[in-house]
Amino acid sequence: MKKFSLILMTILMVSSCATIINGGKSRVAINTTKQQGTTISVNGLEMGTTPLQLKLKADDIITFEKDGFETKTIVVDGKFNTIAVLNLFSILGWGIDAITGSLYIPDSKIMNVTLKESK
Repeated sequence: MKKFSLILMTILMVSSCATIINGGKSRVAINTTKQQGTTISVNGLEMGTTPLQLKLKADDIITFEKDGFETKTIVVDGKFNTIAVLNLFSILGWGIDAITGSLYIPDSKIMNVTLKESK
């Protein structure tokens, strides 16, 4: 019985590993090639100007705006968050990670964007 309790406790402790460890976010460096000082908004909230480092989630929507240039919008690509594998056979852990969006993290650590001049 003690062995079973220990195994059950271990499974519950490692459930939803990706949510607990990094929350599905990853630090990404954002640069605009020749347009430094471009305003960056993430999901509609202004976050600062380039160059900038932000903690982003997969599927975040980033908008780049600068006077004299066309506005550009990018959706952050994602890749599988390998930390989620620590859920092993815990359906609860996989479910929590899926609901919180922690199964995926941004695909790239560096994002270089070039804006087109407006006409």
